[in-house]
Amino acid sequence: MIANILVIDDDAQMRSMLSSILQEEGYAVAAVENGKKALKTCEKTPFDLALIDVDLPDIKGVELLPQLKQMQPKMVKIIITGNPSIDNAVKAVNEKSDGFILKPFKVPELLEMIRKRLEEKKNEYLQMFTEVEKAKKEKPIFNYSRPSHW
Repeated sequence: MIANILVIDDDAQMRSMLSSILQEEGYAVAAVENGKKALKTCEKTPFDLALIDVDLPDIKGVELLPQLKQMQPKMVKIIITGNPSIDNAVKAVNEKSDGFILKPFKVPELLEMIRKRLEEKKNEYLQMFTEVEKAKKEKPIFNYSRPSHW
């Protein structure tokens, strides 16, 4: 299954580079330059993962996290920044970012993080479905001797 990735970065060269690298790895990629376009794109297309620059022109990447989570709860969200700060790191953790990458990054490390996070998310959902199927097969907690008399 091909993962669908959204790249959100105001730097055109970074968007282009990330898009090329990810497409070469077999991912489907969409790239946008700001938070508003990211939200509009997410209204139309489901994504498995988003790479989000911290310093977007219209909204901070960490402030975009809860909006993306509300729109697409299953999406993995990874923050990318060239200006690391403790404030951004704390906000990313508080807003449930799934990862934090510093620019300049090593491509193999980025690809490994993406692969791991997508695999973890897939395993979470497979486990959830397994538990649901198991629960269906088990006996109900309550047995009513006369269900017509609630």
